Amino acid sequence: MASLQKKSLIATAAIFCCRFTGLMREVVYTALFGATGALDAFFTAFRLPNMLRDMFAEGALSQSFTSVMSKVDQAEGREAAWTMAHRVVAQLVSLMLVIVSAGVLLAGSCMNFLYPKSALVECTLRDPQRTESAERVGAVYQGQRENADGLMVAQFTLEQPLTGVTAQSCVRAKALAPLSVGQEVELSAKPAPGALRVEERSYLDMASDLCRIMWPFILLASLSALCMGALNVFGIFGLPNLASAAFNITTITVGYLLGRFIDPAFGPRALYGFAVAVLFGGAAQVLVQVPKLRKNGFRLRWDLGLTWRGGRLVFTDERVRLVWRLMIPGAIAAGITQANVFINTLFALYLPEGAVTSLSCAFHLWQLPVALFGVAVGMVVLPTVSRLTLTRGNRGISDQLAVALRFVAFFAVPSAVLLGIWGEEIVSVFYQRGRFDAQASALTGQVLASYSLGLLGYAGMKVLQPVFMALEKPWAPACLAMFTCAVSLGLNYTFVLVLELGAPWLAFTTACSTTLNFLFFYFYLRHLLGSMSTRTLLPGLVRICLAGLALAVFCRVVQEYWLVGLTGWDFGMRLVGMGLAAAAAGVVYMLAAVLLRVPELELLVHKFWRR
Repeated sequence: MASLQKKSLIATAAIFCCRFTGLMREVVYTALFGATGALDAFFTAFRLPNMLRDMFAEGALSQSFTSVMSKVDQAEGREAAWTMAHRVVAQLVSLMLVIVSAGVLLAGSCMNFLYPKSALVECTLRDPQRTESAERVGAVYQGQRENADGLMVAQFTLEQPLTGVTAQSCVRAKALAPLSVGQEVELSAKPAPGALRVEERSYLDMASDLCRIMWPFILLASLSALCMGALNVFGIFGLPNLASAAFNITTITVGYLLGRFIDPAFGPRALYGFAVAVLFGGAAQVLVQVPKLRKNGFRLRWDLGLTWRGGRLVFTDERVRLVWRLMIPGAIAAGITQANVFINTLFALYLPEGAVTSLSCAFHLWQLPVALFGVAVGMVVLPTVSRLTLTRGNRGISDQLAVALRFVAFFAVPSAVLLGIWGEEIVSVFYQRGRFDAQASALTGQVLASYSLGLLGYAGMKVLQPVFMALEKPWAPACLAMFTCAVSLGLNYTFVLVLELGAPWLAFTTACSTTLNFLFFYFYLRHLLGSMSTRTLLPGLVRICLAGLALAVFCRVVQEYWLVGLTGWDFGMRLVGMGLAAAAAGVVYMLAAVLLRVPELELLVHKFWRR
């Protein structure tokens, strides 16, 4: 168990570098482009290849590959493990070349499907010959007509010009429904009470082009995931996660240089440079892992591991077949959160521009503590449990999982409290600069608070989900994943299209689905293993939650009397203010943990003093 925690901390440190640089990548995007329709288009275009990466590559494929390779290495030796790995790589590259080709060809159709057809209506504004313009003006509604492209166009006669309006500006279709021809209305370039907002079009064409450019990233990400899985088998957890940091740093550097070359003012066209940089980053993610793989015995060899028999292709290696057999249901189970994010993106396109960007920024902040501890511990648990199933059956697995869950909860509970109560303030420190203003910080903070409700469940799910791979029982979580996706879809439809609520409610559905997933994983594993070592898990978990409650009270008081109006401060003051508040919050949580005798804190202190 001590080895589990040590390896988890190593993986945590590496993942911190990865997630922090990923957060900096998002900061660069928002600072240069703001919460705009153009950046919404970029995030939407990247959502498809990124979702496939999380579901198939860094999710199910990596986990199934690590589980099987660990068992082969344990039972048959290193050479047999690498032989199996070569065959998986060859089959993966062949499959991904087909997927990449199809994705590039169908990117336009995919974006056309995602972007709502009836949510936005283009508008024509006829204003008098005046030089002064305003952000809110009076107008007369002249009805709608269909243009040559088959799109509806709303026409208005203005009292004076409206600022921030282009030839591709749009209005919301739902806002036009109650209007009659000749009715006087007010138009606004920004959200304003009682006014009809005029905003930029949906950037559909741009999203399609960006998606075509970034689609080959799935091939590079899949190769990186196999490299990560192989290194995890040999007990190497730091470098594979630092490889993701290489992706982020390369994407930021190359993207900035290419974007500046395309458009020095960093208008929407500069995003094409960042799209190309995603491919450079994917290549860097693979290349940094190759030297360590070669040191552990990897030699590049093409072995497809397939033969033509009886009129069909069949596997020549049953171990490779097992990898794919585990991956298919595992992809469904591991991709539940990414599927929810994808669904959220689809519904966010029906909301005012900036909603997709706010969801993406908040999601990255939410994932930071989950990745630091949930993903790290799950990564270490998988090969450990896989070996236990060979040497001791199911005995000892429940004890490992109880310790892992308690370790994750020690960090996830305070993280959920901080993100939930100080969401807006945290967002303003990380993102509020350049074109990302206080209004965008407020919306993103509300989204982050909604996400935080599911943080503990999401972190626990990341620990438990790989265990189903080790036990070769992947279909049960896959079935639940499909059910929770249906629940998420229904909730999102109700919140956005029926009740007309905003982006925070989309995040709330994700929090609900991840919590539901965790509870199912926990109780089903208890059924499979016969026990989840409740006596080990529950006392420590209760103490951790009580310490989190004390932290929540402290954070609320600090917000009320110290962080008032923080989004209006300059960056230096925001950084200092939040730094002092976070340090004090850490002290309060640690003191509460000491008083409550939380086992994880005592263990960490013991290890520190022993060193």
